[in-house]
Amino acid sequence: MKTYELLIAEQQPTCGGQLPVKQTIKTVSTDDPVAYVKELEHGAEVEVSTLDDGTIVIEADHNGKWIKYEFSEE
Repeated sequence: MKTYELLIAEQQPTCGGQLPVKQTIKTVSTDDPVAYVKELEHGAEVEVSTLDDGTIVIEADHNGKWIKYEFSEE
């Protein structure tokens, strides 16, 4: 199982003085980042890409709510 630094960027409404994107960073262990995201975002459409540095980027659209997951191997 690989260990990743995971950056989660969630789009949220701009009302109430909140920032338009909420970001969370945590460490996770998984063999399959795509399966990890699909387990969190049941029914969401996902797009997967890989950056030049090997970071796996998974963008999920769940009923109009956009969330981006970036997995960087530690």
